[in-house]
Amino acid sequence: MTDVMQAMESFPSSRQAALQRLEAFVQTGAADYGRTRNFVQAGHGNVSRLSAALRHRLVSEEEVLTAVLAGHRFPAVEKFVQEVVWRTYWKGWLEQRPGVWTDYVALAANPADEVPADAAMRVFTDELQSGGYLHNHARMWWAAWWCHQQGLPWATGARFFFDHLLDADAASNTLGWRWVAGLQTPGKAYLARRDNLAKYWPDHASLDAIDDSVRARIPVETADLSRGDIPEYAETPPALDRPVLLLGHADDLSIEKTPLGNLRPTAIALVAQPGETDGGAKRAWRSRAFDDAATRWLQHYGQTVERLPRWDGVEAWATQAGSGHVVMMAPFIGPDADAWRPVRQALREAGVEVTECRRAWDQRLFPAARAGFFPFWHKVRPLVSKRLPLAKAVD
Repeated sequence: MTDVMQAMESFPSSRQAALQRLEAFVQTGAADYGRTRNFVQAGHGNVSRLSAALRHRLVSEEEVLTAVLAGHRFPAVEKFVQEVVWRTYWKGWLEQRPGVWTDYVALAANPADEVPADAAMRVFTDELQSGGYLHNHARMWWAAWWCHQQGLPWATGARFFFDHLLDADAASNTLGWRWVAGLQTPGKAYLARRDNLAKYWPDHASLDAIDDSVRARIPVETADLSRGDIPEYAETPPALDRPVLLLGHADDLSIEKTPLGNLRPTAIALVAQPGETDGGAKRAWRSRAFDDAATRWLQHYGQTVERLPRWDGVEAWATQAGSGHVVMMAPFIGPDADAWRPVRQALREAGVEVTECRRAWDQRLFPAARAGFFPFWHKVRPLVSKRLPLAKAVD
């Protein structure tokens, strides 16, 4: 089996496969997650391997936590719940500080020309490029080695990860790299140390190239960190008196499980725009995930799904479909949102109405991501631990 095919098997690229993986994890992995999660093991059987499915919302955070908490008492799985909620926190934090994403885009305009090699990090580089995944602990080591030992620009390393990771998420990837570099928590950087690699990577390669004497090389902050309001989005589409044109994209591939599932669209399109430098495993995984979404939407809505290779094809699709009311889930800050913004403006100038929606999970939790994770966790923990109705606001 090729590395790419193995990645397809290891990291579910369909909703059904993700739900099956979730069920298996609840039964055999969730209870031990807090004890074993930090170990970097071949095959990564000690973690859920649902990150790519979550990033593209083949399954949602709420679905995953509901299943886990239905099978376990909260204290036994709190660490796993917390790790899932970290992804929500990063998104909410970035939605309120778009200048950080703008800064990253400018700094990472050009991909890395060459990735330095050493005996330890080359193992992870090869795994990332061939299979599209790295354990979170390995990501931290690799990023620390890149930033502080090699002295290379953090944003270029973040771009390398984003190009290859199946679960590449604009918020988690960008802000995680900023944290390692010493920007996200000012003055606090993460350093890779031999004893930590040896402890949590039992089958480690040679660690001779890891320099324990390295000190943090914290870069100058260049981002606009000012916090703004999160744009307002509807949770449920309004009653529409025009034909509905349903638009999907990579940030949410299970829209039939949201309030958009109640729509009866006259046309459906799925924007499947890849990054120009995306790796082969990432492209292959996303292609299969898009195929799965298109099949499910055809079954649910009774309409063939038109695949659009680029966002700039949306206006022509809407015109050809009859210039109805475009309804979609709002993309999160990242490449798809950047590409969508001028298209949205062009549609409105052409007289096409657009409604963007957000899941209740995001609407309730994002505003709480005002500062650090643990103040955020203090606010949202009662909501996720007791599975309170999402209608209950988080102050």
